[in-house]
Amino acid sequence: MKHVSHAYVIEGDQSESVNAFAKTLNCLEEGETACGGCISCRVFDSGNHPDTLYVVGTKSSSIGVDDVRSQVVTQMATKPFYYKYKVFIIDKAETLTPAAQNALLKTIEEPASYGVFLLLTNQIEAMLDTVLSRCVVIKQKSFSEIGAGPIEDNPEMQALSSEIIGTAYGMDIITAMNLYKSFEPYKESKESAQALLDMLYTGYGQKMRETQSPRALNAVKAITHAKRTLSQNGNFQLAIELMLLKISGHIPDRVRSNRL
Repeated sequence: MKHVSHAYVIEGDQSESVNAFAKTLNCLEEGETACGGCISCRVFDSGNHPDTLYVVGTKSSSIGVDDVRSQVVTQMATKPFYYKYKVFIIDKAETLTPAAQNALLKTIEEPASYGVFLLLTNQIEAMLDTVLSRCVVIKQKSFSEIGAGPIEDNPEMQALSSEIIGTAYGMDIITAMNLYKSFEPYKESKESAQALLDMLYTGYGQKMRETQSPRALNAVKAITHAKRTLSQNGNFQLAIELMLLKISGHIPDRVRSNRL
């Protein structure tokens, strides 16, 4: 499983989907969904996966700085016991105190290659901006809601959207860059461009809802970034090319472009 981001903040009650995502990350089959039969999946189902850690408050209803230091910082210093990733799940992340968030921030800023954070919150406004800026934020639309919106009745857009969703991941760089030409007819119309990106967002969101695939999740993030760039009158070609390279897997989601 390539180019998994190191930290996600997910708004809404999505513990079941997040657990499925965590299970998939360390599945030995390395597919888009957990196989359910390998030793990692079976151990996960038993509730005793050694490389999936749930961060909780130990002295109060809040998660304090000492909790982060003992359950995250110290644990991150050691490599996973058996599997590829050490996954930290923080439910009710809004209960992290400001000091705890700052302690967590230091680890998120310089993560170990094997570290992945999944922060669930119903109050995203309680999270520090410095934390949010270093995470993939799935805001407002939940894992189950993404992909449920209407798709515009435009056969050409639908065909292009289906082509990208079906073939983009794993494309070589030249093919991915050439795919930009298919977007050029929409360059002069901001409404059409946003409608096409909405269609891609919906399609990948549906894929994410069905599979909890990190590939689809990162595609949703790449499309969201492109939509935001275009809404701010950023460079159309650079925004679309960067999005396509992220979707195809050639640029990790955490990479940002300063040229847009």
